Amino acid sequence: MGDLTLVWIRLILGRALGKQLLEAGIDDLYIKGLRRPFLQHVALKLVLYDWGLKRGIYYGKKIGEEYGISFLSGKGMEMSTESPHPQGEKFPFQAPTFPLFVIDLSLWDRHSQDEKRKLVNQILMVISTLRKYLWDYNLSLNHTTQEFEEMLRDVAFFNKVRRNAEPVNAIVLDPYAEKEATEEILKSASTFILGGIVDDSGWKYATREMAGIAGYHQTRVKITLRGSRVGVPDRLNRIISIVLRVREGQSLEDSILEEQSNADKFARLLRDTTLNGDLEGNAQWLRAGEKLKERVKKIISRTRPGSSSSLR
Repeated sequence: MGDLTLVWIRLILGRALGKQLLEAGIDDLYIKGLRRPFLQHVALKLVLYDWGLKRGIYYGKKIGEEYGISFLSGKGMEMSTESPHPQGEKFPFQAPTFPLFVIDLSLWDRHSQDEKRKLVNQILMVISTLRKYLWDYNLSLNHTTQEFEEMLRDVAFFNKVRRNAEPVNAIVLDPYAEKEATEEILKSASTFILGGIVDDSGWKYATREMAGIAGYHQTRVKITLRGSRVGVPDRLNRIISIVLRVREGQSLEDSILEEQSNADKFARLLRDTTLNGDLEGNAQWLRAGEKLKERVKKIISRTRPGSSSSLR
């Protein structure tokens, strides 16, 4: 997922900050050491590390503009009177608390130690992903155990993730649900419940079991790609990115394709080409490269003697 692809979606938190800064009569900031997108990183400093805005006279040159806020830095002749700073005056920023993503750990004890470590790592990736779009408070870890908290504490030095938040206007994202997710469903829900589950051994219906144990009676939906789960990313952070992309206006199919790993693309390319023989057509809509096409061609040639010549 390239930086250019993220530009339009990264600023959910930053966009909210830009709006509130303009409402407070602030349309420029002097910044030091912050990366683009500037508003998102300023917002993270405010909500995660309790920074404020330090008043003064700051001269610099304009290095960018986002949602009506100009950013100055370095040396120059343009002036700003506000700069994000650890000792600055607190700005009353109301960060978005929704959408909320709930990862439920009710089935934690069913995992092996290796699976538990993988699950903790996935949650770290979720926190990192959310900071590109929103912030930690848009994630809640529900029904955690002491072992999980200790393992997370060992590797996550600082975060502001919620615990046991109550789902509001929620759906459960379940890969084995009967109902398929649509863009309308993903845009209208406020809370998305996901199972804290690592499936290394074909553990079917685990999310349904988790929902029953935890008491989630909301609608369960599955994310599919042209009617099939094959090729749909299953890692928690990628699922959350798909949802956020859709909520920001990208189509569900494009969102899935943007978030696919090479392994996801390969699995779907192999499946569809085995079914219809149209390697080129399948590769085109999946945006699969030549290396993946060659891998699929070799496998199909080995498993179906003489079939390679019939691939379209």
